[in-house]
Amino acid sequence: MYKNIFVNQCGYLPRMTKRVTFRADRPVSFSVVTTDGHKVYHGTADIRVENPAAGETDYVGDFSALTAPGRYHIVSDCLSESDTFEISENVYDDVFRKSFAFFYLQRCGCDLPESTAGPFAHRACHTGIASVYGTDLRLNVAGGWHDAGDYGRYVVPGAMAVAQLLYALEENPALSDAYRAPGLPSERSVPHVPHKADAAGAPDGQAPSLPIPPCLQEIRYELDWMMKLQREDGQVYHKASCHHFCGFILPDQETDEIVVSPVSVTATADFAAAAAMAVRFYQKCDPAYAGRLAEASRRAYEALDGMSLPGGYKNPPEITTGGYGDPNDTDERCWAAAELYKTFGEPRYREDFEKLAESQIFHGYGWGNMGSYANRAYLTAKYPTDEKLRRKITDAMTALAEEKRKIASSDGYGTALTAQQYHWGSNMGAANNGLHLLDGYRLTGRREFLDAAADQLHYLLGRNPMGLCYLTGCGTDAIKYPHHRPSGFLGHAMPGMLSGGPCARRADPTARGVLPENVPPAKALLDMTGSYSTNEVAIYWNSAFVMLLSCVDAAYRSAGECAPE
Repeated sequence: MYKNIFVNQCGYLPRMTKRVTFRADRPVSFSVVTTDGHKVYHGTADIRVENPAAGETDYVGDFSALTAPGRYHIVSDCLSESDTFEISENVYDDVFRKSFAFFYLQRCGCDLPESTAGPFAHRACHTGIASVYGTDLRLNVAGGWHDAGDYGRYVVPGAMAVAQLLYALEENPALSDAYRAPGLPSERSVPHVPHKADAAGAPDGQAPSLPIPPCLQEIRYELDWMMKLQREDGQVYHKASCHHFCGFILPDQETDEIVVSPVSVTATADFAAAAAMAVRFYQKCDPAYAGRLAEASRRAYEALDGMSLPGGYKNPPEITTGGYGDPNDTDERCWAAAELYKTFGEPRYREDFEKLAESQIFHGYGWGNMGSYANRAYLTAKYPTDEKLRRKITDAMTALAEEKRKIASSDGYGTALTAQQYHWGSNMGAANNGLHLLDGYRLTGRREFLDAAADQLHYLLGRNPMGLCYLTGCGTDAIKYPHHRPSGFLGHAMPGMLSGGPCARRADPTARGVLPENVPPAKALLDMTGSYSTNEVAIYWNSAFVMLLSCVDAAYRSAGECAPE
């Protein structure tokens, strides 16, 4: 159905600013209507926005005054009606559960039984001993999360996903407490993997089991895998995958040889940072495991001193799976130094970070640009920091948030994406823009930053030019045919996955064959399995969404800051 009225299909917290977008050529009178037909709010959308990114004219209305819990839709005499939505204090609980449970369903190397995975059940996959590229070494690298629509596993985006999920849990314990992992109780005693650093004094070489919350159980599954990719000298292999992408089969049907790609600076630095960050979360519930993470993080950091990879990681010629190459590893080194300083408090880590940050303040919440993680770690460290540098970082983060806010305020759908930023994975960009706006809110307390951050969430959940909820299995009209091998094989979408979003380059054969060359950037999306440049999924797109959702939810519930302590 062609739509002209756009809202967040999953709904709103009562205290949120609530806006609706109309695709129209004149101001629009509208009503908010209950599911049984009662009109409970009347308004006029009279803010005109010329929207070149979507190739249309929009009018924006506001119904923030409506706070009563219930299910509603918006009607206008000339423009039909919107998708339904809910207003509720717990409106995002189901969205959080589904988007976080996606990580469980992406598990590699273990059985996913039907009782917990439903139709996406499969036997343990990719359990064969892998070969290390260019050597005679063989390595057990079973475990971790499948990265995206394919079955590769990559350290760089995996570290990003771990960091964002940990932030999500720290910023919003209420949502994380509501989570129930598939097939797991609220707490579970998780046995340790045997390891020389924590086995002393334990029977049979095992450390005692300790309770661990479900969300941390899931994150540990990825951390355990990343530790398998660390060499004895501390350096970290970049990824584990087959030589090439497979077809649309279930994970346990891919039986080609697994190859471990060479080490990289970015993988080593990102692992050092994510492991150091995780230490703070596991110290209380599993101190022995936190000790393992600390030892691995320190070894990785020490290894960075002797590492140099000009131009960044590049795939060997025989390997064509995801590269995640990054020619600049300075921001990753910044993140590692800041995170180790926040966790361990040793002056050398502070000195390393400050030396790098003095020349340039890096920004970014994506896998290629990690500067914002470093900035957050430094600003929130309980150990001494340089006041002048703190002000410099704070000013830079606030200026970036203001830049994003201005872009969002001039867009008909409230997104902080410019017309030039609808690239591959643009929905991750939208989510991470929200995180930059939340940085501005945390640092200044300005409500307009929070409202703009929430608009990025609303965009992803239906208030966008496509009128689609970009999270599968949520809302009233969600993405149905993502580029995701299990979903494609079974013919229906795994729930809780964030689609990559519009990609103006039309960077796959399906997009080039179906989308016209002059398609507006914000509408360059196909809900078709073959369109991997517009409709793939990824763990690090989901983690960006989970972090945005968690922080926005927490901020509106509290008059305090939404940053971690």
